[in-house]
Amino acid sequence: MIAEILSIGTELLMGQIANTDAQYISRRLAELGVNLYRHTTVGDNPARVKEALGEAIARADIVITTGGLGPTEDDLTKEMVAEFFGLPMEMHAPSLEALTERMNRLGREITPNNYKQAMMPRGAIVMPNLRGTAPGAIVESGQKAVAILPGPPHEMQDMFERQLAPWLRKRSGEHIESRFLRIFGVGESKTEMLLLDLFHGDNPTLALYCGAGEVTARISARVPLGEDASALIDPMEA
Repeated sequence: MIAEILSIGTELLMGQIANTDAQYISRRLAELGVNLYRHTTVGDNPARVKEALGEAIARADIVITTGGLGPTEDDLTKEMVAEFFGLPMEMHAPSLEALTERMNRLGREITPNNYKQAMMPRGAIVMPNLRGTAPGAIVESGQKAVAILPGPPHEMQDMFERQLAPWLRKRSGEHIESRFLRIFGVGESKTEMLLLDLFHGDNPTLALYCGAGEVTARISARVPLGEDASALIDPMEA
């Protein structure tokens, strides 16, 4: 399974907040055995969101979006996904009920634009938001899928772990394990020359990262779910 992350939000492009969502999802996708090939960040512009979505879905099996699920006019992620797949937007009654209950519990007024958050592309797998008001969704079309997640990290992470991760795990059938070796006293270029014959395997793989005063060697192996990767990693580590 090949994935891409599409982060939506002008505040990301302007550097007002760090894109910790993409970092978190990237790490979890690796653990779930999903190949992540690209990150894209785009502002809250419908035309650019739709263009970026089309480019990503042409390359990947699944595109994971973050952001753009709020109640305001510039929150248009679901609408752009629905338009891309030619799907109408429909009111999702359970989401509306959950939204109303949450707003009442918090003592907040429900304004007309709040109801926008309960609208979903027809046929979507709705992912309830247990930490906020904006539910997510998985929209499938043929062999392609788009997973729509909220932007606030605590909401995104909870939805990813409870709902998207199990969906991905069943479809991937694999997971990736990594082991990290820290090397001191030898530079990155010298380390690569010493280990050159180990860099060209498919499984496991070896990569080097240069840090302050050390080089980190990452050994990663892909194995079926439930299988221990040590049998592949141990010989390379040795």
